[in-house]
Amino acid sequence: MFIKHWERMKSMQALVSIIIPAYQEEKRIGRCLDSILRSSYRNLELIVVNDGSTDKTGEVVRSFMKKADSNGAVIKLVEIPNGGPAHARNVGLKKTSGQFIGFADADDMIHPQMIERLAESLRRGNDLAVCGQLICKEDGKRAWRQYPLREQHRRCPKEALEMVMWEQLLMSCNSSLFLREKIFDKAGELFISFPEAATSFEDFAFVCEYLLCCNGVLEVLPFPGYFYCKHPGSLTTRTFLAEELYRDLQPILRAGEAIGDEHFTAHKLQYAFRFMAFWYEEAFRCSRQGFSEQSESWKLCMRELERYADIYMKASNVLPHRKLAMWIVRRHPNLGRLFAKTVGRVIL
Repeated sequence: MFIKHWERMKSMQALVSIIIPAYQEEKRIGRCLDSILRSSYRNLELIVVNDGSTDKTGEVVRSFMKKADSNGAVIKLVEIPNGGPAHARNVGLKKTSGQFIGFADADDMIHPQMIERLAESLRRGNDLAVCGQLICKEDGKRAWRQYPLREQHRRCPKEALEMVMWEQLLMSCNSSLFLREKIFDKAGELFISFPEAATSFEDFAFVCEYLLCCNGVLEVLPFPGYFYCKHPGSLTTRTFLAEELYRDLQPILRAGEAIGDEHFTAHKLQYAFRFMAFWYEEAFRCSRQGFSEQSESWKLCMRELERYADIYMKASNVLPHRKLAMWIVRRHPNLGRLFAKTVGRVIL
């Protein structure tokens, strides 16, 4: 009786494909897969892209394939040479069959109801469904919430991009569910993809490009469905160069310019903020000699920060303490260095 009931429920659900890039994650990918297999949503296709791992990541995934069979989900393992998470996600996209598409990192976990709630949002006709994230410790235990959420509905693309680019600074593809029809063209080829040259913000760029293809609604669901587990090897612990930041933010700028509205400034505010934040991070991390007015990194950072600094300072939706942080960097960098060494990112 239970099996028949489950089969009826599954037949009513759209197939959801979850893409999981994995590199050297033998210790954590089992935890990730287990959390997804415990999902209340059953009609799942999990595509694990083993990105050139030399450990036992592939073996762990293969051990989970039998568990998936008994659970109703399907796990596909794709082995590729190492090419980075953006390339792995693009490879995974081409292997999907689902009407709805999502992403997860191999070292993270999800709430049992995350996929069901996001899929229900898309089923109601929304173009993009987003939930909140919880920042977790390395052992998976909750540390703190990334930011408070409230239920929101934003019209695509302009209003949604304004929210994504500025109001929610850490927009991640992992806490979202996308429509296949917006990602692929009629011939089945990728219409949008992750920028593979990027070392950061590739998921941010993907979300922005996706929203440019939408004219419906983005719905924000006020519950923390995605568990981001920080550890020493996670991407947020990596140090980026000013040149990389400049390159990786260009797709965000292009997406903002594609709106074609001179009064739309969210991408410019984001751009100025990122270089300001980079300045404070480098001032905290480096010695006075390592990051100074004579260094190329400083020069590039200040040049790009100034690009939209005046717009940033005049914007009504930039908080006063962030304007103060910008003013200090531009006018009194020595004071800014002191702030960076003492209160760190609190000023941001």
